[in-house]
Amino acid sequence: MLRRLLVLILGSLLAACMATNPYAPVPKELGVKVRVFEDVVRWGDLRKMYLFAKPGSQVTLPAGLEDVRVNQYEVGAMRELGPWRWAQTAEIEYVLSDSQVVKRVSDRQVWASDDEGASWYRVNPPPAFR
Repeated sequence: MLRRLLVLILGSLLAACMATNPYAPVPKELGVKVRVFEDVVRWGDLRKMYLFAKPGSQVTLPAGLEDVRVNQYEVGAMRELGPWRWAQTAEIEYVLSDSQVVKRVSDRQVWASDDEGASWYRVNPPPAFR
């Protein structure tokens, strides 16, 4: 009896962990790419966000990215949009160094692969930090 209860509790905990993991159903390579993007936004130079665009695409860097400090980055679950296309929304809290006002922006990210998941790139541009 106690053993069944323990197995039931452990099974429930495992199911809960899998349900809350936003990377669970996502292709492994995409999960890695999205986590690297998150690290770049949280800790790095925001100009590097534009390196996740499709190779060969024309990218224009906005002015003032060096004046943005990210305080918080919260991701939602990844959703499959179609074959080799996924999306997620991240809420980014940031401060512009000249105003010292805390702001938030929603970053709806669309990720795609042209080679059946071997490599992934961001389809849409990163958000504007104003």
